[in-house]
Amino acid sequence: MRPPHRVDRAIGQGKDAHPPLRKGGEKPSREPVRAGGERAARHDAAGTNRESPMTTSNPRFRTSSNAAAFIATGALAALTLVSAPSAFAQAEGAAAAVKPETGGGAQETFTVQFAETDILQALQMLAMQGNRNIVPSRGVTGTVSANLFDVTILEALDVLLRANDLRMEEAGNFIYVYTRTEWEEILRARTKRESRNFPLEYLNAKDASEFIKPILSDTGKVSFVGDVDKGFQPSEEDAGRDSWAFQGMIVVSDFPDNLKAVEALLKEIDSPPAQVVVEATVVSSKVQQDDGFGVDVSVIGSLDFNNLTNPLSGANDLFAGANEGIQPADNRGYSGNSAVAGWDRASTMRVGILAQDVAVFLRLLDSVTDTTVLARPRVMALNRQRAQILIGRRVGYLTSTTTQTSTTQTVEFLDSGIKLIFRPFISTDGSIRMELAPSVSDAKIETLTTADGATQSVPNEDTSEIVTNVRVKDGQTLVLGGLFKEDTKIERRQVPGLGDIPLLGNAFKGYDDQLKREEIIFLITPTIVKDQLASVWADEAREFERAVRIGSREGLLPWSRDTLTTAQNQKALDALSKGDRSLALFHVENSLRLSSNQPEMVRLREELLGKGSTAGTDYERSMMRMIIENSARDGGDAKPAASEPAP
Repeated sequence: MRPPHRVDRAIGQGKDAHPPLRKGGEKPSREPVRAGGERAARHDAAGTNRESPMTTSNPRFRTSSNAAAFIATGALAALTLVSAPSAFAQAEGAAAAVKPETGGGAQETFTVQFAETDILQALQMLAMQGNRNIVPSRGVTGTVSANLFDVTILEALDVLLRANDLRMEEAGNFIYVYTRTEWEEILRARTKRESRNFPLEYLNAKDASEFIKPILSDTGKVSFVGDVDKGFQPSEEDAGRDSWAFQGMIVVSDFPDNLKAVEALLKEIDSPPAQVVVEATVVSSKVQQDDGFGVDVSVIGSLDFNNLTNPLSGANDLFAGANEGIQPADNRGYSGNSAVAGWDRASTMRVGILAQDVAVFLRLLDSVTDTTVLARPRVMALNRQRAQILIGRRVGYLTSTTTQTSTTQTVEFLDSGIKLIFRPFISTDGSIRMELAPSVSDAKIETLTTADGATQSVPNEDTSEIVTNVRVKDGQTLVLGGLFKEDTKIERRQVPGLGDIPLLGNAFKGYDDQLKREEIIFLITPTIVKDQLASVWADEAREFERAVRIGSREGLLPWSRDTLTTAQNQKALDALSKGDRSLALFHVENSLRLSSNQPEMVRLREELLGKGSTAGTDYERSMMRMIIENSARDGGDAKPAASEPAP
């Protein structure tokens, strides 16, 4: 489609003229005025409206040779015009650049009514009332019904064009009216597409391309790079060669106005994500109590204890008849014993009495086992990103894959210990929604025998875990408990009849009681990280780690390296507080000689060397001392160096 011709230039120059749109979406001298309520007034230098012949070489527009063709009769529409002078404010944008009229219809308001009036006839009426040159294209069609009171010519035009989805453009003293399709073709013809690249710092390139697509025109294109494979380990096929973490970048080709909109959107959404520090305290407590008691009595007759396997096996040995002394010639031997004490079980005290033909054995058990596992991991994660902590071990076991031709064994691993998986979601009100999956597990590998006699490693895992989704305030501690387990075992044994005798029956009883209690508590504290506090927290973490490291070495021997290093550091600080910088430097050197990985002592040595001694280390001082002593011993007989003048 050819753009409309500027009538004033076409008449004066005898050829078509159409100014291009400036770079960046700026409007040319022939500024477009879209239907939006913009007002404009075009006047000549004398302050009167210029009437030019409505002629153009573009066949799209319906024109006439004189202004009389724009007059509409009352039979075509019910039109009432009541002129009333009013102030006319200059419109914004393109219309603001037009010189205001000192007279004419552009500054007047009027009242008009349309009832199913053809849009072309309505435009003709407005042109005559406002003394403006309105040129519609051949595609402009439609009807309009409206009652407009106290409006200007541009306000009336805006209403009519909006109702029929039309566009208008002012050029000189003319107002051109187009359909929306014609207007878009004109803009595409005027506007030159450009390409720009937008580097991304935080936003995924693929996601960014989806965000900007609604802004682009129908012919706009976007390309991106920077998609990174998930995970940390390369696959066996590519060995990492295709997993480069390129910088996220998108390239957009579109009109300048759209590129500006894309830039503004990316600047707003490509922002640093917030971070959350999650401090988790995991307490796992296991208590086991074992109580046991039992008395075994053994009585024999005409038998020798020396011939028995043990004093409590008389009846069994007598039944087996394995030894000569068990079965005497007269077959009058006898043996009897109770087996309620559980002699072969665990015990904390055992008592045995053997006298002639009677043996008494007593077993006592009172045991308490208390195991507490405490872990306090602290990890920082980006907003809406998954993080995982594992404090424990990875238990390996073999798996076999058998085919028709071969059997392949591989090593698999089972994670056990304290594990915390979480994902934080920061809300605008400062609260944090947490997806949590803490667990405590204990893995064991058992060896089983298959039907064909082969052995197979099978992993077994005892796990206590919680999967939840909660919402907490910033810095609030969340308690996840209730993982409580109690296992009680009661076992009673007695000799029938004799065990029921009051008091005396205790000598024929035995029991074993066991109580197991397990409890797991998770304390989770999420905190939103402020950028200015991140470095402060890092320093606090370093100091905490240093305090833990020093505390774990307090029980070492006095001549261990860590103990000697700590002593030298303390002596150096004491000497420095007394003002003896040389002695302080001496102890600092001794401390660094024992352990060179001490940033605090290194900085202290640099400070002492910069303000005090010029020597660096004991070795340098000894070398300097040796040179001075040699010079004094030579008594000045040494020849001067070649670079120094002779005295």
